[in-house]
Amino acid sequence: MKKILLFSIPFVFLAAFLSLGFLPFLLLPFIILAVNYIVKRKENNPVVQEMKGRLFHSVEEVELEYGKPDSVVVLNAAKANDISDVVLSYPERGILVMAGREIPMDDITSIAPKNMAIIPYVVDEYAVVINTKNPAEPVIYLRVGYDMGY
Repeated sequence: MKKILLFSIPFVFLAAFLSLGFLPFLLLPFIILAVNYIVKRKENNPVVQEMKGRLFHSVEEVELEYGKPDSVVVLNAAKANDISDVVLSYPERGILVMAGREIPMDDITSIAPKNMAIIPYVVDEYAVVINTKNPAEPVIYLRVGYDMGY
């Protein structure tokens, strides 16, 4: 959603500037850089990062910290060793590691499958949608590919 929003902002400014002439085109790169700076500053805020949970870069890093997981859910069999495509469960600690982030199990409010295809003429791509109580990351999308049965 953020990427779509950031991608659409320059077009809104472009439409406004077209009615004023070519001089505002010189200001457009500065406006884009300013918006990007504001968004990045908010994302890099230490309080927001702490609310999102600890970030892991590999499955090995998680196993060094917590040991072997009690269960593993593989979201994409082709990328089973990638941290973004597995869910590692540690029920005695009360956490899940999904999409590279540590999520407390108590924060999860619902889990549901969703068809992510935006138009009916493309191949359906599915995701698992996880809603949480965490205001920094209220919805997590875990892509599972093109097989709903899987």
